[in-house]
Amino acid sequence: MDETQRIIDFIHYAEKLKTELRKAFKSDESRESVAEHTWRVSLMLLLIVPKLKIEVDFLKILKMAIIHDLAEIEAKDVPVLESINNHERLSIKEEQELAAMNNIRAMPGADGQEIYDLWSEYEEQKTNEARALKAIDRLEGQFQFLSENVTTFTEQDQEAIKKLLEETTKLSKIDPFITRLDELTMEDRQNRIKF
Repeated sequence: MDETQRIIDFIHYAEKLKTELRKAFKSDESRESVAEHTWRVSLMLLLIVPKLKIEVDFLKILKMAIIHDLAEIEAKDVPVLESINNHERLSIKEEQELAAMNNIRAMPGADGQEIYDLWSEYEEQKTNEARALKAIDRLEGQFQFLSENVTTFTEQDQEAIKKLLEETTKLSKIDPFITRLDELTMEDRQNRIKF
């Protein structure tokens, strides 16, 4: 199989991300797909990266954003509320995502290694790009949460939401602009949660 055909095959494979649904609901009350989440994270990068004080390679962080959830084609989306307080569930999720990324690495030829390397860098959280993207990814989830019509939560969800909000605030400390975004949405998020 030639390289062009492998690229075509990978594009068809990646389409499955459009059908993988997240727990989040959109403003029209339909469930958000992983691809829709990835699109908005990428859009946020266009708006946010030029404002950052930390040094970030824009092309690298954009590529990282585009592929950061590709493993969910095979591993499926695990809502953060289900894994944030459940170390066993988180461990299973990480194993499944690694297996999926190893499969993806073998698919599109030479580009597969770059995709895998970007994903690994994101997971390791050691570079400015990875850390800034994680914060922006979490903020996107918070913005989506603010679009939902859900106002009541189970006790288990309440505990997970509190931890998630704390983690998002901690992640946002990577840069003053991201911190400011988190601060401006914090009051709205807290007003939405009826404990």
